[in-house]
Amino acid sequence: MGIKVSESSRECQNKRLKIKERGQQMKQVAVQGTGLSPWEAKVLVESIEEVYFSDADLKEIGCGRMRYSCVSSKEGAGKPLVDCEMATVTLTMMDPEDDEELPLDRRQGSIARRQRKIVRIADEAREQGGLLTQEDLAALLLSDVRTVRRDIGDLRERGIEVATRGQQKDIGPGVTHRGKAVQLWLEGKEPADVARAINHSLGAVENYLEKFKRVAYLRRKHFDDYETALTIGISVNSVKTYAGIYESMKHSSFFASRMKEIELVGEQHYLAQDEKKDLALSKDTRKGGKSQ
Repeated sequence: MGIKVSESSRECQNKRLKIKERGQQMKQVAVQGTGLSPWEAKVLVESIEEVYFSDADLKEIGCGRMRYSCVSSKEGAGKPLVDCEMATVTLTMMDPEDDEELPLDRRQGSIARRQRKIVRIADEAREQGGLLTQEDLAALLLSDVRTVRRDIGDLRERGIEVATRGQQKDIGPGVTHRGKAVQLWLEGKEPADVARAINHSLGAVENYLEKFKRVAYLRRKHFDDYETALTIGISVNSVKTYAGIYESMKHSSFFASRMKEIELVGEQHYLAQDEKKDLALSKDTRKGGKSQ
């Protein structure tokens, strides 16, 4: 499998700086050439980047991330690897949340850290149209296949399925670690209890839940995936994941009990984004007035 790891060399830093400068230049062109406000130009540039850099081969990789070639999710489980179409995905190998609130026992802490990485990179690959095998996971985590298989079994006992190639037919959005976190919350558990149940940090669980609430709110307002991504400030792939969880759970008996909180969080975020837009438009109008 092909691997390309992010570097922090001067050459890579200069490349990232150039990309950032081009983005700023494009925003200025949009403002001056089309009359868009700075806020609207920012959204336009982000939309362009979302479309053009959705291909992992074109997208800049950041610190702690790497590109990896794995089997495309379009391929059936029984097909030999040598005959399969491959997909290039970008994986987050190092995340600060991996080390948050780990068990005090060193061995248990090591297991928890590794399992967090397993569920994260397997989900990331799946969102980008790829599926990792257990062998892929073992190679990426510098482990052995038996250890990975045991970790996946432990996760399954807690109700969390890992989106590997061998499990692709059994994986729905509601049984990933994010789906399990949302399900437990909808059933009445508080975030701290959810974090303990899925062996993730409280910060990670709260992040999942906040994004789910916002996506669910906009879904009920009939926003499409791209509109939702722009409004919330997350990728289209992430929106699709949370929207899938919403669709799989919206008719459940316990969903209605959380609707008030979903509506409150969603509306607050939605109104805050409108305020930012109005402020940007106001500043743009004042600048235009001064220049005349």
